[in-house]
Amino acid sequence: MFTNKIDLKTIRHLATLYFLIAVSALAMVANTFAQSATPQPTPEETYNGYRVAATTEFGWRWRSLDGNLEKYKSDLNYKQGFRFFDSNIFMEKENGAWFDSLLIMNSGWGADPSGYFRLNMEKVGFYKLNANTRRIKYYNNLSTHAAPLGFSQHTQDWAQSISDMDVTMFPQSQKLRLNLGLSFSETEGPGFWTIRAYSDEFMIAHNTKNQAADYRIGAEGTLWGWNWGLSQGIRSFQDKGNYELGAASAGNNPTNTSALTTYTRYWPVTGHGYFTQFNLNRSFADKLDFTGRVMYSSTTSRSALNEKATGRDNSNGIVDQDSFLVRGDAKRPQTRADFGITWRATDKFRISDTLTHDQFSVNGGNNLNEYFLFRNATSTISTNRTVTSSGYRVNDFKRTANTIEADYQFNKAFSFHIGYRYSKREVDVTGYDYSLTLSVVTPSPSPTPAPTPRITLVDETENNATNTVFAGMKIKPVKSWIIFWDVEHGSADNVFTRLENYKFTNFRARSRWNFKNGVLSLAAITKDNENPSETNDPIPVPFGTKIKSRTYTSDFDWNATDRIRVAAGYTYRNMTAKTPVYMYIPTRTLGASEYYVREHYGYAEVSAKLHKRLSLFATYRLNKDKGQGSIPTPPLTTASIVSSYPMSFSSPEIKASVRLTRNVDWNVGYQYYNYDDVQTPAQNYKAHLPFTSLRIYFGGRATDR
Repeated sequence: MFTNKIDLKTIRHLATLYFLIAVSALAMVANTFAQSATPQPTPEETYNGYRVAATTEFGWRWRSLDGNLEKYKSDLNYKQGFRFFDSNIFMEKENGAWFDSLLIMNSGWGADPSGYFRLNMEKVGFYKLNANTRRIKYYNNLSTHAAPLGFSQHTQDWAQSISDMDVTMFPQSQKLRLNLGLSFSETEGPGFWTIRAYSDEFMIAHNTKNQAADYRIGAEGTLWGWNWGLSQGIRSFQDKGNYELGAASAGNNPTNTSALTTYTRYWPVTGHGYFTQFNLNRSFADKLDFTGRVMYSSTTSRSALNEKATGRDNSNGIVDQDSFLVRGDAKRPQTRADFGITWRATDKFRISDTLTHDQFSVNGGNNLNEYFLFRNATSTISTNRTVTSSGYRVNDFKRTANTIEADYQFNKAFSFHIGYRYSKREVDVTGYDYSLTLSVVTPSPSPTPAPTPRITLVDETENNATNTVFAGMKIKPVKSWIIFWDVEHGSADNVFTRLENYKFTNFRARSRWNFKNGVLSLAAITKDNENPSETNDPIPVPFGTKIKSRTYTSDFDWNATDRIRVAAGYTYRNMTAKTPVYMYIPTRTLGASEYYVREHYGYAEVSAKLHKRLSLFATYRLNKDKGQGSIPTPPLTTASIVSSYPMSFSSPEIKASVRLTRNVDWNVGYQYYNYDDVQTPAQNYKAHLPFTSLRIYFGGRATDR
C-alpha cells in the first residue's frame, strides 16, 4: 500500500501540472525540429537471404496504491514487476526453404493481467499457418449494498487461457484448399459464493474449473463455376466446479439459530457436439449473385448435482441430513439455412433478398431425489421425508425471416437504400412433471401417510410475427466530406417468452471530414426500445420496460507536421431505463424502477519527435458519469426506485523515448489512475504506475529510425 510521505492531493496536482507542461513543450519544441534534415536511408541487410525486421521491448513497472486494493484489482489489476511490451519479428524471403514469411508477435506477459502470442507462417503454394494463444487473469471483489465495507462474499480470481490454430493447405489454389483447425480453452481459479438455507445466508468457497476443445476439418474450392465450402467440427466440454464449506458457520445473521456444520455441492457437466456446414456462391454475368449456406449441429450434455448439508435450522432443530441428488441430460439438434440473391438491374440499381430459416429442438429431462432428516431441540425426529420427482421437456423452435432491400446510386455524391424484414416464429412445448413424496411419521404409533404422487402434462403452442423497415443514405457534398445515416424501426421477438415483442427505433448518423493532414469524425446513435406487456391481474395494467439511449461521439486527429501529432475525442452517453415493479410496503403496490446514465468521456493526446534521439508522448483520459444528477432518491417507504452509478475515472500518462544507439531505445514514463465513486467512497483508489523499458530493433532499416 502507498505510504503518505507526500500528500496524495499534492501528487495529483503535480502530475496534472507536469502533464500540461509536457503538452506545451511538445507543441512548441516539436515545431522547432520539424524542418530537420531527413537522414539518408541505409542499405537493407538480409540474413541467410531473409529480410528481417524485429523489435522487442521489456521493462519494469512500479506500483504505488492508496485506497481500495480490491476495487483496483477488479478494474485494472496491473501489478508491479517485470513485463513484456509489444514485441515482434518478421522474416520474408521468396522461395524460402521451409517458409516464405514468418510473423511472431507477443505482448502483455509478466505483470500485466492479459497477454497474447501470435504466429503466422506461410509457404506460398503449400501451406498457411495461423496460431494464437491468449491468457487472461480475471479478478472480481467489489463492495456492494450487502458488503459495504469491501468484504464481498461473491468473488472470483480466475485464470483463463485460450488457444487457436488453423492450417490451410494449398492456400493459393482455386480448385481445392484443405483446412484444419483446433481450439482449446481452460478456466480455473478460486472464489466465494453464498447459499440460502434455513432463513440465513452462508458464504461458501467455490472452485471453478472448466475446459473445452474444438477440432475442425474442411475443404473449399471452385467447381463448374461455383465457389463451395464444406467443414466439419467436433467439440467437447466439461465443467468440474464445486462448492465446499471449509469450517462450521453461523451464517450472516448471528441472532438466529441457523448454522451449517458441513456443506458440499458438486455439479459436474460433460458434453460434446458436432456441426456440419456447406456453403455455395456464384455470380452470373455480373448481374445475378447467389449465396447459400446450410448448417446442421447437435449438442448433447449430461449433468449431475450432488448437494449435502448438516447443521441446525432456524427453530434450533438438528439437521442430520439435507441432501439433493439430481441427474439430467439434454440434446439440442439445430438446422439453419441462409439463402441470398442479389440482382444488379442496372449499374445504379440493385435489389437483394435474403431468406433465413432456423429451427432447433431442446429436449431433456432430469430426476430429482431429496432426503430430509431433521430432529427437534429434544432430539426427537421431526422430519423424515423422501421426495422423488422427474420432468421432461421438448422445446421446438422454428423461425423464418425474409429481408428484401433495394439501393440506388444516383451519382458519385448520393446513394440511398431501403428495405423490409418480416419474421415468423412458432414455439411448441410438450412434456410432463412427476413427483412422489414419502413421509415417515415418528414416533409410533402415529400412522405413516400414503405416498402422494402428482403428475402434470405440458402442451403449449405460441406463434408470433414481426415487421421491420429500414433505410439509409450516403451523401458526399464535397470530395473530402462524407455523411452516412440509417434508421431502423419495427419489432423483434424473444425466444421462449410470452412477453410482447420488443418495439424499437434506432437511428445512426456519421460524418467524416478529411482536411490537410487531419480527420474530423462526428457520430450520433439513438435507440428507443420498449418491451410492452400487461399484468395478469383481473384488470390488467401496463407492465413494460422502456429504454431511451442517446450517444454522441467526436474524434479529431491531426498531423501538424511530420514530427508532431495531436488527437482528441469526446463521447456523451445519455440513457434512461424505466421498469414497473411490484413492492410490498407493506401490501403489494405497483411502482417503478428508474436507472440513469449521464456519461462523459474525453481524451487528448500529443506525440512529437523533439529530436532525432528524443520523442515524447502525453495523454489524458477522463470518464465521468453524473448518474441521476439532481433527481432525488425516493425513501424506502415508497414504491419507487431511482438509481444510478455516479463516478469519475481519470488517467493521465506521459512517456519519453530516448534513442541510445542505432538499435536501442530507452523508454521511461508515468501513468496515474484516479477512481472516485460518489455513492461508495470506500471503493475509491489512486494508483501511481511509473515504468521503464528498453526497446531493441533488429534487421530491416532499424538504423533509419
